[in-house]
Amino acid sequence: MLLDPDATLEAVASSLQDLPFPWSGDPVEIVGWGFSNVVLRAGADVLIRVPRTPGAGGRSRHTAEVLRRLPLLPLAVPEVLGVLPAGPRLPFGAVLLRKLPGAVVDDDVARADREAFTGDLAAFLSALHNCGDEPLLGILRADGAGRAVDVLDAETAAATADLLAGRERQVFERWATAYRRWFAGAEVVPIHGDVWPGNLLHTSGRLSGALDWDEARVGPRAVDLCGVWYLGRDFAEEAVRAYAARNACDYEVLHEETRLAGVRRELRGVTWSLRHDDPEELKESLDKVRRSLREFLLPPG
Repeated sequence: MLLDPDATLEAVASSLQDLPFPWSGDPVEIVGWGFSNVVLRAGADVLIRVPRTPGAGGRSRHTAEVLRRLPLLPLAVPEVLGVLPAGPRLPFGAVLLRKLPGAVVDDDVARADREAFTGDLAAFLSALHNCGDEPLLGILRADGAGRAVDVLDAETAAATADLLAGRERQVFERWATAYRRWFAGAEVVPIHGDVWPGNLLHTSGRLSGALDWDEARVGPRAVDLCGVWYLGRDFAEEAVRAYAARNACDYEVLHEETRLAGVRRELRGVTWSLRHDDPEELKESLDKVRRSLREFLLPPG
């Protein structure tokens, strides 16, 4: 849905005056305009996420419920300050979040103290994955997408196979068979769903916060570990080893699962491109799939 920037700013500013708690009157400005959400900032530490589509609206409400129910975790998570109701100019409402301090993780930060970084990450994911809070599990399972977020749909699989050729297609088909077999029987736990450096914050070189909980649900542990591969294979293997040691998991098995999940992560871009008829994004997504097949999978036999 197209939202007019000026009208959106005006609608948000007007809605803030009707909140059940005192509002400071800080000026509101747009800081991000994506396909699914508009992000605004009010003052120094309040972010406002305005959904642009019905799907984004549903995820936004789901995320607010999850954030309110999460237990105390080793990393800070965004605090929900309030929810703006849907209306003519905000058709899917909006969510107010407290901006977390810190900066987004990059390669230099992660590698400055690898042991500390992998330890912090393993502690955070272990606490989340081992959370047995039934109300939280109920919210995570109630998400409309649920585990289906990572099911390999037939359209994506067929389109990807058709766009690959020769050895690449053979490797992809081997991966798809292995992935479906693994995913069908995988243990599910509470997961963040989109752990990668861009959603992690650090303060003074130590991990301090986790952003973007839109994909939070129940799913296999490896879904939360595969995004660390963006920091490099050796680094990812160290992170998986730290997690496996903390949770008494078989490292070799978990390592293989993260490689399977890593290819699936890149295929989400193919799905998005097909649904929105975006050939440029499709080309970029296929390049990522090719790299992930080469990097994450053993050479074909």
